[in-house]
Amino acid sequence: MMVFNKPVKTVHWNGSFQEATSPGETFPVSVECEDGTRFPAHHVVLTVPLGFLKERLDTFFEPPLPTEKAEAIRKVGFGTNNKIFLEFAEPFWEPGCQHIQVVWEDASPLQDAAPAMRDTWFRKLIGFLVLPSFPSAHVLCGFIAGLESEFMETLSDAEVLQALTHVLRRATGNPQLPAPRGVLRSRWHSAPYTRGSYSYVAVGSTGDDIDLLAQPLPMGGEKPQLQILFAGEATHRTFYSTTHGALLSGWREADRLIALRDPQAQPPGPRL
Repeated sequence: MMVFNKPVKTVHWNGSFQEATSPGETFPVSVECEDGTRFPAHHVVLTVPLGFLKERLDTFFEPPLPTEKAEAIRKVGFGTNNKIFLEFAEPFWEPGCQHIQVVWEDASPLQDAAPAMRDTWFRKLIGFLVLPSFPSAHVLCGFIAGLESEFMETLSDAEVLQALTHVLRRATGNPQLPAPRGVLRSRWHSAPYTRGSYSYVAVGSTGDDIDLLAQPLPMGGEKPQLQILFAGEATHRTFYSTTHGALLSGWREADRLIALRDPQAQPPGPRL
């Protein structure tokens, strides 16, 4: 059964919860939704983005996470990388062009004060990919990361379109270059259930923190085991920040549950 539109408020674990439809059975986990609905469970596989965990760390788990696991969540980095799609009525680039690189001149070292973000955010743009064209649509895909990317999310579509039209006119040397007729962009940092794009090994963190993040609860030899399992790209030490890392982490946690239920089960061979 799949249930939609049920945002989770708190995951209660290491408890003894009961369900009216299962008299006499107790569950170590109870998932409490924002509307008050509760779902008891023996096991919960948690795949929320690391940015969400960072923001809700103090309220999302009851009891709170072990200190070392909470610290690992704080230490591993989680950044924002957005895409901006610009649609043109006609292409201004040459046939066969696949990428438009934007190279910026450095700011003067004698500049007294840092310029306002509103005037410089687009300088974090590294360039545009030329996407395959269709007769009615010609699209460039720009990439922008960091604090500038987060600031971009606060602007209106019209402001983003105006700024990037200015960038393209400067880059091409054509002040009459037609403006894009449409803009579409991601807003990963603003989205309440992501709060960013993907993880990275931040200064002060190591792969050991990723391994600690991936460890199920309860940690150690407490019973019952595997109450909360953690998956997602941020929990894969080798392939963090990738889609296949997220996929592999999901398989990893499924294998944990299979091994718990059937210790004689043969683990699968290499998947990638």
